[in-house]
Amino acid sequence: MIDTIRQALDRRKSDILEWMKRLVAFSSENRPPGGNEGPAQEFIVDSCRKMSLDVDVFNPLDVQGIQQHPSFLPGREYPPGRNNVTARWKGSGGGRSILLSGHVDVAPFEPDNWTTCRPFEPVEHDGRLYGRGTADMKGGLSAFLWAIQLLMDIGFIPAGDVIFESVVDEEFAGGNGTLSSRLRGHNADLAVLGEPTRMELCPACLGAFLGNLRLAGKAGMPYMGSAIPNPVFGLSRVIELFSEWQNEWRSRNSHPLFRRPGKELNVVLWGLSSKIPGEFTQMGIPLIAGLSWIVWCYPGMSEKEFHRQFRNFWDRHAASDEKVKPFDLEITPTYHYVRPWETGTDDPGVRAVADAFSGYTGESPAVGGAPFSCDLALYGDPGSMPAVILGPRGDNLHAPDEWVLIEDIYTLSGIVALLITKWCMC
Repeated sequence: MIDTIRQALDRRKSDILEWMKRLVAFSSENRPPGGNEGPAQEFIVDSCRKMSLDVDVFNPLDVQGIQQHPSFLPGREYPPGRNNVTARWKGSGGGRSILLSGHVDVAPFEPDNWTTCRPFEPVEHDGRLYGRGTADMKGGLSAFLWAIQLLMDIGFIPAGDVIFESVVDEEFAGGNGTLSSRLRGHNADLAVLGEPTRMELCPACLGAFLGNLRLAGKAGMPYMGSAIPNPVFGLSRVIELFSEWQNEWRSRNSHPLFRRPGKELNVVLWGLSSKIPGEFTQMGIPLIAGLSWIVWCYPGMSEKEFHRQFRNFWDRHAASDEKVKPFDLEITPTYHYVRPWETGTDDPGVRAVADAFSGYTGESPAVGGAPFSCDLALYGDPGSMPAVILGPRGDNLHAPDEWVLIEDIYTLSGIVALLITKWCMC
């Protein structure tokens, strides 16, 4: 079977690459509260229907009960056309089912200092495909759909159902697209996500806490000789303290799947402001200064426990640090908690993916935790599926000159095709 899959893949490599280029060319950016996934999803629908798959196209808000679900993120907009796509290859009966899943939305292309190509004009260079979304994660989506096509080419018929899905609104701590598919019942005996793991098998991922920290004082100009503490200076000390928090956070947390270099818990500070929305800002000492932050965590951390430790840290420094004491310090969570998740490495689904990787490549996969947050937890709960992540090598995610290694797309297609022939026949 492996040789037959390889031969089918060799015949289809140019088709896979051209299809992926066409998918990347759609500017399916997620710009909350909206997104532009519609045209890309229509392209995927057309491809799935040409393969005679049973296609379900639906708006996330049309799923009963989604807005009452605790994992639903309010404030996002889903106008007509911003739909999920689920395509089912019905099995002959008696086998286990598999879900091959990914998101079609991509991060906005800014900052606009792209040099290798324009964001949505993909360019092939030195074995890489450049363009927004090549790695995150249209490359994985392409590999998954073409794994199904390869098996169709050789006349394989699975016993269990094979489900391919392309969801909307994963970026910016989204999750509503994935949640809606789970609540609609598009679940299986095993879920595989194509997020870019650099070909590492990842049965776990990080969680993410997001929020704002703001210092508030007294605005004005010191014309009369009275000193006015400037919250901008206080914020500079807060930035230093975030480094201390990161060191403490790392020292207090560990996980066996996240021990390799590059998988440490990080803090990202991503926005600074001294303006109150809707108000004119005077030329002088501002009333407030604040920043937006992300803190990652390992599986096993609860939202309640994180906020207890985080607030204790800042309460301690707000009371004792001379540069922070003059201000009222406020912490506000934003978006929602993106939960971490872990499927046990001894789970039959994890072992099956590892066996398919070894069988196709001749090498044992590296197994570890994905050093990013994603929707993995929604496949485990409420989807009730063992779930793993396996995706291609690439770089510059959410940055200019994003790229994916083309050969990994081919290899991933072969691995997944082999996985289907083993998993869905038992």
